[in-house]
Amino acid sequence: MITGPREGGGGGGEQQSVAAGPKETSPTPAISPAPPDELAREYGINTEVPEPTDFPDLHDGDDDDGGIESDGDSVFDENSINSETTSLNSSVIKYREEIGRRYHAYGTMEHWGPNDEHAQEQQDLSHHLWTLVLNGNLYLAPIRDPKSVLDLGTGTGIWAIDMADAHPQAVVKGIDLSPIQPSWIPPNLKFEIDDYNLEWLDKGKYDLIHGRELLGTVPNWVEFYRQVLSGLKPGGWFEQVDPTIFLVSNYGTLPPGHVFHQWSELMDEGGRKAGLDFNTAHHIKRWLEEVGFVNVTEVKMPIPVGSWPKDPRQREIGAFNQLRIEQGVLDFCGRRFTNNLGWSRVQLEVFCAAMRDAVRDSKLLAHHYAYFVYGQKPGNLGNE
Repeated sequence: MITGPREGGGGGGEQQSVAAGPKETSPTPAISPAPPDELAREYGINTEVPEPTDFPDLHDGDDDDGGIESDGDSVFDENSINSETTSLNSSVIKYREEIGRRYHAYGTMEHWGPNDEHAQEQQDLSHHLWTLVLNGNLYLAPIRDPKSVLDLGTGTGIWAIDMADAHPQAVVKGIDLSPIQPSWIPPNLKFEIDDYNLEWLDKGKYDLIHGRELLGTVPNWVEFYRQVLSGLKPGGWFEQVDPTIFLVSNYGTLPPGHVFHQWSELMDEGGRKAGLDFNTAHHIKRWLEEVGFVNVTEVKMPIPVGSWPKDPRQREIGAFNQLRIEQGVLDFCGRRFTNNLGWSRVQLEVFCAAMRDAVRDSKLLAHHYAYFVYGQKPGNLGNE
């Protein structure tokens, strides 16, 4: 268990072959991490807005979005879990039902994400997207051989499972507010029900701590990063991957008042009213440096929405991102819009329908950014 009692808040496809991370860099602070341009070349990742196949007429009446369809299959069983610290008593598994969706009951805050079967499928789709973005890698931090790994907000556990498979010598732990992880897992992996906004009991334990899509789940980011720093061994690494909430276009296709602009403004407002800001990705690097991380590197990547890019790999990424947002739009905004903005369920469903229509329209040439940020605790990890 990483945490102990304290007042606060909390958060918590087709599988592909994945690589663990950088292959030739040293984990010691004597070797600085590669700059973003070198990382882009090494991993084959994209840091520029892709060029579209063409510039379509937005009023040509063509409704074909060039998207992809989901087969609706989930990778994991939703009801199983392997936990050594929290018994599955009523406080954990007595879920809350809101707006026709199921949410966690355990924890010190109201996480925006549901944990029902639909949400689990969406989480697995997100994992596929982010591994596509990283060209099959699981992380960017320059550590070859981690012995102890923690995944924050593990969800279905799919990243932790891939990490445990890729590093059989490591002990991997995933924590989440919901017991939705599978029981059939690698022997070097365990899952725990825990709240990363409580005071951490694990001190100086981990070589690598990983968090993905943590936006909107932390009431005090600076304090959170101080606790992450305390949980690392000297020389250990933390990596966070967060997308932004702003859907934009470089090609003049989104007029003022477009539903994408409304989405960004409403998500920002809802998060601030909940005390759980969504608009944080561009602050991660500064906050990590503020609490004492060194060798902090930020890689900002444009993620297309739809199959509009000319480049085949970017087209595939855009198609999966299109499906991820289309399927997950209500997951992302439902709680914030109803509980914090006072929307009715009818208002929510009408807005989400408009968002899905826009997301399916690849002719909008839209994208958002994702920030991949990692930093090191001062010292020598000494694993190699």
